[in-house]
Amino acid sequence: MDALNSSLVDVDPEIVRIIRKTGLRESAIITAKADNGSEWSRINNIVAAHDRMVSMVQKHTQQKAVKDPVHGAIILAPWELDVISTWAMQRLRYIKQLGPTHLVYPGATHTRFEHSLGTNFIAKKCLDVVNYCNDLSSGEFYPLSNLLSDYHQRVFRAVALLHDVGHPPTSHTIEPAIKSWSNLEHTDLGEFLILNTEISEVLSDNGIKPLDVADVIHGRARDKHLRLLTDFVDSPLDIDKTDYLIRDAHFSGAELGLFPAERVLLTSRVVPVEGEYKRAFMLKALHSLEALILSRNWMFSDLYLHHAVRVAEAIINKATYERLREAKLSRNEVVGFFTRMIDADLFTWLRESEISFVREYADRIRFRRLFKVVLHRPLEAFPSDIQAKLRALAHDMAALSEVELELHETPGRVILDVVLPKLSADKMKQIPIIRPVNSSYEIVTMDEVKEAQPLIQVLRQQNITIPSVRVYSEPKFREPISKSFNRLFPQDASAS
Repeated sequence: MDALNSSLVDVDPEIVRIIRKTGLRESAIITAKADNGSEWSRINNIVAAHDRMVSMVQKHTQQKAVKDPVHGAIILAPWELDVISTWAMQRLRYIKQLGPTHLVYPGATHTRFEHSLGTNFIAKKCLDVVNYCNDLSSGEFYPLSNLLSDYHQRVFRAVALLHDVGHPPTSHTIEPAIKSWSNLEHTDLGEFLILNTEISEVLSDNGIKPLDVADVIHGRARDKHLRLLTDFVDSPLDIDKTDYLIRDAHFSGAELGLFPAERVLLTSRVVPVEGEYKRAFMLKALHSLEALILSRNWMFSDLYLHHAVRVAEAIINKATYERLREAKLSRNEVVGFFTRMIDADLFTWLRESEISFVREYADRIRFRRLFKVVLHRPLEAFPSDIQAKLRALAHDMAALSEVELELHETPGRVILDVVLPKLSADKMKQIPIIRPVNSSYEIVTMDEVKEAQPLIQVLRQQNITIPSVRVYSEPKFREPISKSFNRLFPQDASAS
């Protein structure tokens, strides 16, 4: 197998392989293997039964069309069909794209699998409609497919399909818990799957290097054409966001996410910038970009950061973190269990906890008996040192749990949520814009364009007003929790 990144250097692929297929703890596997008795035979039988089930798939020889409610017919080549037929990709059918958001927006039950197909569709569309130019002084543009070799195009399509393959159950909802416990993210889990499962075999059989796919997703490719692909799949206006904004708006009914995606693609270009190929946008695309950027930020305000959505996410994330601490999962087990589980498995695992409030939290989601917001304040209301303390808590769940006990002495009665959405305002201001100069073109950043200043001002304002701190609990605890919170985190007197 190919070399793993530094986050996975101490992960044992063989142990993880058995954990994923059996659901057993690492210690039980190691003990059984050392004894080499009946228990090890039983484990091997479970693995063999799993492998028989997974092998019940035929290699595809013809392309097929998948009907998508957002993009229409998505045409998949035989090798792409083989990729999505792997167990790792099929698991995504049972992982909701927006976690528990359906508790607020009942239609938001779409999955990571659908989104992966949609992102692949947009990647292939980019090859047809995005143009590139090697010399802006000539003003001559050519199809992107002429710049990217057949191999680069196949990597692009594979990356689009696989960029989310490592998502744990409930998608982003429990990532803070996993990150705090094991220092692993969904891209690390995805890399493990790409390099160490049947995905690697399918890619290799079709002439695609698995490590190239992983490198593009992680943004560490050495080839400048592959680095360009990272720009397409991981940037403020990437194809991942293009699909999920439209898809989330469609299924949730929140029309705020709609924007002229076709126009954004048609007016984007690939140009050389300091020896690198970069995505840029024609000046005439500015209004379309404004629609995309504002749609994204409005979706954060009204959908992704909806108070009840955040409460549900916080309950699941808190329960997962406490269950991780209770079970003391190793890093091998984190990789194995969370690339095996689907949404339903997670809640089964939470209900098996011996911690009463973890079981209660699982039931609160099942019966939709959520906590209420008992306190909500913008971060700008606090002095800079308090803001820094709160921001640090957002990435340290152990410290967060300690603060929650100071707000209420009974474990599980209160959840502190520091809301720090990745709005990428600073990155968006640096988006390259192509504007005409005499008979040629020049590259400037968005914040250098006069016509973009109103949008830049909106981005700055949202970067200030959206970050906040919320406390969730039962309404009867509102007053004592508020008093304790004010003692721990006094507000800036000038902000009162």
